[in-house]
Amino acid sequence: MMSHGILPAGRNYPELFVALDDAIEALLSGNASDRLIQASFENVAEGFGAEKAIALAVAGDGSMRALASRGLSPRDIEACEAGQSVPGVSSSKIREGLERRAPILVQDPRHLAEGNKTRTLEGQPFSILCAPILDPGKSRVLAVFYAQNSGFENAFGEIDISFVEVWAHVMGRILAAARPR
Repeated sequence: MMSHGILPAGRNYPELFVALDDAIEALLSGNASDRLIQASFENVAEGFGAEKAIALAVAGDGSMRALASRGLSPRDIEACEAGQSVPGVSSSKIREGLERRAPILVQDPRHLAEGNKTRTLEGQPFSILCAPILDPGKSRVLAVFYAQNSGFENAFGEIDISFVEVWAHVMGRILAAARPR
């Protein structure tokens, strides 16, 4: 049995499983409504205890539109859609995740190598988890998920990457099915 001392503060793993269940249900039912996508996002954000989070759909031309968000003002959301950083959301980390087509984990940006630091994160005890959401063939980026927490005790870890990879895979299938051909 897992000790509660091992689990990061602020995690609600049952909520994360509900998010995955919501996503699988939407996939299996063929009902990829915005409501179900938002509900799954909300459960992921809640499960991670994310202070700030956003899911952005990525169009073929690279433009972005918010699918769901947490802890961001309408103005912050507009800035994120325009590819700009806002307090707690690093646009350069989002771009890095999209370019790498792989999750980005920053447990504490104060320990990043000099070339990997961003102005938004500089000197702040933020933890970041960013994951691209790819189509089933992994040939196109359909969306990106970004979450941020403060403080070392609530930092994201390897177990969180494992979860978000599975969730992003299911969401990629949902978004690909919902996208007009």
